[in-house]
Amino acid sequence: MAGRPRIFDQGELLSQTIHLFWKNGFEATTTNDLLKEVNLNKGSLYNVFKSKKELFKAGLTQMEQGGLERLEQRMQESTQPIEDIKALFYDMVDASFDEHCKGCILGNSIIEFTGKDEELKALAIQYLQRFESILQSTLQRAQTEGLITSTHSPALLSRHLINFWNGINVTRRVYAEKDELKELIDLNLSFI
Repeated sequence: MAGRPRIFDQGELLSQTIHLFWKNGFEATTTNDLLKEVNLNKGSLYNVFKSKKELFKAGLTQMEQGGLERLEQRMQESTQPIEDIKALFYDMVDASFDEHCKGCILGNSIIEFTGKDEELKALAIQYLQRFESILQSTLQRAQTEGLITSTHSPALLSRHLINFWNGINVTRRVYAEKDELKELIDLNLSFI
């Protein structure tokens, strides 16, 4: 005899729960918070996802795989790859206060899981390194096409951008004024 049919959209559920984890952090998000967010009972949720950790992993995977695939396609098809890279940072200037406070889920996860859960830390690192790889490929193409004059390797330039990405996602929680953020982004992107 088959169990009761699912009465929820799994993709939507993952989207809702990962945004709650992003906002609150993994440890601070309780099972009750998750159930309230998705309007399900514990049995329905944990029948599909055996633990809070499995739910987080599935949500992060859905969010990052989709987002990174779209970014990679955007960068590959771009006729202005440097402007598209810069837009990733300048879009933060117009973000809401709540968005500033959330920062980057990957950076947040690496910090939260270091020394506590190496598997979840490794998953966040994997996606951050994929982001770096997309930037590196884009910078390699831009350098080959003469769109940037820096003689530094695309590997070093992309690592610099990842370092700045992590830093600006903390700094924007402190300096959320648009002019201050834009000035900081201008300085850090001046090499491209």
